[in-house]
Amino acid sequence: MQPSGQVRRWRWAVLIAWLAAPFAQAALQLELQPQGLNAAQIVAAERVLKQVHTRLPAAWQARFQHPVQVRWSDTLPAHVHGRARNGTITLQRALLGAVQDDQPLPRPLEAALIHELTHVLDRSPQGGWSRDARLRDLAGWQRRPWKLGRTANAFRERSPDDYERTRPAEFLAVNAEHLLLDPDYACRRPAVAAWFAANLGPSDQAVGCDSRLPLMQAEEEVGAATLLELDPARIYAVDYLLAEGNDQLMSRWGHSMLRLVICAPGRPRGPACRMDLSHHRVLSYRAFVGDVQISSWRGLTGAYPSRLFVLPLNQVINEYTQVELRGLSSVPLALDPPDIASLLERVAQVHWSYDGRYLFVSNNCAVETGKLLQEGVPRLASPGLNRLTPRGLLTRLARQGVADASVLADRGQGMRQGYYFASAEDHYQQLFDAARQQLPLGTTSVGEWLRQPASERARWVEQGDLRATAALLLLEQAALRREELRARDVLKRLLGDPARDDAAARDALRALLEDTGQLISPAALVTGAGYGLPSADERVQASEAAARLSAQGVPAWQALQLQLKHRLPQAQQRELATIDRNLARLGVRMRELARQDGVTAGAAR
Repeated sequence: MQPSGQVRRWRWAVLIAWLAAPFAQAALQLELQPQGLNAAQIVAAERVLKQVHTRLPAAWQARFQHPVQVRWSDTLPAHVHGRARNGTITLQRALLGAVQDDQPLPRPLEAALIHELTHVLDRSPQGGWSRDARLRDLAGWQRRPWKLGRTANAFRERSPDDYERTRPAEFLAVNAEHLLLDPDYACRRPAVAAWFAANLGPSDQAVGCDSRLPLMQAEEEVGAATLLELDPARIYAVDYLLAEGNDQLMSRWGHSMLRLVICAPGRPRGPACRMDLSHHRVLSYRAFVGDVQISSWRGLTGAYPSRLFVLPLNQVINEYTQVELRGLSSVPLALDPPDIASLLERVAQVHWSYDGRYLFVSNNCAVETGKLLQEGVPRLASPGLNRLTPRGLLTRLARQGVADASVLADRGQGMRQGYYFASAEDHYQQLFDAARQQLPLGTTSVGEWLRQPASERARWVEQGDLRATAALLLLEQAALRREELRARDVLKRLLGDPARDDAAARDALRALLEDTGQLISPAALVTGAGYGLPSADERVQASEAAARLSAQGVPAWQALQLQLKHRLPQAQQRELATIDRNLARLGVRMRELARQDGVTAGAAR
């Protein structure tokens, strides 16, 4: 006999109720163990346990499947506020002495109970969040190349508690404390707050955060920086920016960067923003050399800090194409607005907190850029993205369909559309060929021309017409930049020689490098106990500190450069002086030829 429809419905209802019962009944139950407590301490302890129910979100409390016993002890080490073992929490009894009637509970006591409850939940069958790969990415245990596990946690700056970096379980518990007790936590660590909401449930904290992200950006003048408050809504796209290699050891395989295509104020986000070059910024990982010596060996062994520089695109183009004669490829990445916003959050966290080491082999610019993309855009968190060379990273991004390298298929069109910035070497050759059409300059190669002593080039300064003179002027400016680059390398070696009597110059340079280090790693610009992204008041503080350092640094760098110029070997000083004279004579001749052309044109009319 088949049961009636009503009976079947009743049976299903019973079954559903039976299955749901454990979950409906599951809730946080704290059982006070009063052993060793006097009457006043028992009252205080009961108040603490009652208060924590108002702190923990309902979604968190519903995850507890068993009662949690809470004990109080004098046997814990003095620096330990609590411990959780086998689902039982033991707290430092001395903390109860700070509980006062009609006063808020002491922060350390609430934090200790939240911390240990988080451990209990994490270790339960319903937990395991501290093993989550995404949390470890956000926390700072970064992926190594070659799929060899994760690095130590190098996010040392602006941490709420150094204990969070001991292991992921402690990061989870420490951040649970601050999430539930700090009203502005979601503004300071937005990505971690979003992770908690997605995995453990939303908290009851609701604050309005400034969507702009603070980044300390370098200015054109050496020694100057300003605070950029970047609105993600102004960013149209992010490109993978690849500098071609050259013959230098540390540059042979190129350099990885990211280009932020930022729209000019008032321009709607769209393709036209690619023409707003003066507003574009570049994110570039580099080894920060905080002393007067540069050593390839130290770059190989991680002796230099790895810093995330924020640079104007025009400055980067000039540095690579004009001075180092290296082309730049700008390859668009397939990132939508939420991806870009998430990436920029990670950029800001790295900028303010990361204190990594630059390793030429295993933690170079390509590895750092790959980690930034993995951690900033969760869907890119593939171990295969870790590549040791800039071109290898670009190839991997293209294979994953993230990078659109087709924009470089037609080099000429890519240059017109701003996807490729050619080395100035070809342009210099064209200028040189224009000058050679009139003057027998003795070589067909602009490279050989620029390598000649300035005194050899000087004999042609006043021989050409207006077109040839203009070409020689631009080439002499290129020669000056190259010679200044060589001079800087010589000065670094000279100042690094302890046998030389340059103590004053070394001390001045070290002081300037220390200030520059603060501008590049801006956590030192903000005082106080803040953590994560700086608050509004801290941003003002950082901006004012940067303005002071810049006002001091720009003239100080200029004065030091002038001072150090006189410490160069005599041959190099003569070379620079001859280039200066060549430029002055070429300028005079240009003006004279232009005046003569003007008079001739007037007479013809």
